[in-house]
Amino acid sequence: MKIYCCYTPAHEGLFRGYFLPSLPDGLPLESHRLEISGDGDFLSMEFLQCIRRKIRLIRDSLRANSGAIILWSDVDIIFQKDVRGLVQQTFDGNPDLQLLLQREAKRLPDVNTGFLALRCGAETEKFFARVEARLVTEPDKNEQAVVNDLLLRDGDPLRWDYLPWSFYARTHGWPPPRETHLYHANSTKGPDAVGQKIAQFTEFAQVKAGGLPALAWSCLRRLPARMSFLRVHDKKWG
Repeated sequence: MKIYCCYTPAHEGLFRGYFLPSLPDGLPLESHRLEISGDGDFLSMEFLQCIRRKIRLIRDSLRANSGAIILWSDVDIIFQKDVRGLVQQTFDGNPDLQLLLQREAKRLPDVNTGFLALRCGAETEKFFARVEARLVTEPDKNEQAVVNDLLLRDGDPLRWDYLPWSFYARTHGWPPPRETHLYHANSTKGPDAVGQKIAQFTEFAQVKAGGLPALAWSCLRRLPARMSFLRVHDKKWG
């Protein structure tokens, strides 16, 4: 099983400082540095350019590994465990399964496309060809929006399923589960997305290292912002 990723110069620090050191031992990596300038903030021009290159690289990797299971990961992810055994077991238990994805949030059916496990073959390659075609006609969208449209609203025939909650994304809410296979720092707002992701990695590491006291403090310090949100919500809907 191989893992693939791509990144721009803006995300090289995430790749070399966090993603790469966390890779499970012996997991072969094929990485692609895309020479696209810009800060890479969410839905920026360079972000959308990178997404389109990523989909083409996914299609290339599917054709190059026919019949195999491969992984694709964004570089705003740090691994906590070796994911290969669970991924392989899931595909072995369901020969018709073509794709595994993270959930985007606990209360939504939407998927997150930052970490993918794929069975390489014609069906999966055709699906990503459909994704690529939609991105041409809808240039303001990222691939996650298109994938959700295809899988959840358009009834695409590709057979897929969710990864377990231990494949944790920040949009799942806080705190993270006790057992995590990986942590995806996928929630940012406004500029300096890379700085926000690094801050998330730092807090996650502190919680894991500090145990219950660190976890309690990280939750307590969020209470003022949470209470403010609830007050605004009550005024809006009350």
